[in-house]
Amino acid sequence: MVILGAVFVFIIAVVFRLLDNSAGLLIANGISVSPFYLPANTIKMEIEKLEGSNNTLKRKLQRNLMYQKLHKIFTVLSILTLVIGVVYEIYNPQLIHLF
Repeated sequence: MVILGAVFVFIIAVVFRLLDNSAGLLIANGISVSPFYLPANTIKMEIEKLEGSNNTLKRKLQRNLMYQKLHKIFTVLSILTLVIGVVYEIYNPQLIHLF
């Protein structure tokens, strides 16, 4: 059952990855970027360049930084949950009784 929990945590991680649209925001505002998934350092650098000109874009980019952090946290959590679930299923099998 813990393995199924790992799948749900992974789905949450994927949702946060899909919510991160930092490259699309920058391209929509005329800022050219090459990779689709921007590292946090690149986003922070673009926020610093915006200094006071576009507060809504700044807020959206900061929100995307939060989505990136949450994506990483939930990805690590899903991997840990999967490993713990596999070890637990070896020790005390429960999934075999569901089928």
